Amino acid sequence: MARVDMEAIPLRAAQEALSSALACTWSRRAELLEWARPRPGDFTGNATATELAERDRRLAAQAQACRNKAALLELGILDDFEGEL
Repeated sequence: MARVDMEAIPLRAAQEALSSALACTWSRRAELLEWARPRPGDFTGNATATELAERDRRLAAQAQACRNKAALLELGILDDFEGEL
């Protein structure tokens, strides 16, 4: 069983919080979601056309949400609301 370094947990939490506050993190996440969308010629296994279309729709929506959050962070708009959540 792996040993957990209890001192590293707060550091990792702080790193994650800072990373989540950066627009570039959300832009990169959007790029990864776009990359994961189904494309013609991909191996689809047993997935139906309906399932692939739903996956494509869901990934496209998630990528757009990430781009939206990146844009809001770049504009500084989210700074006003973060303390209220």
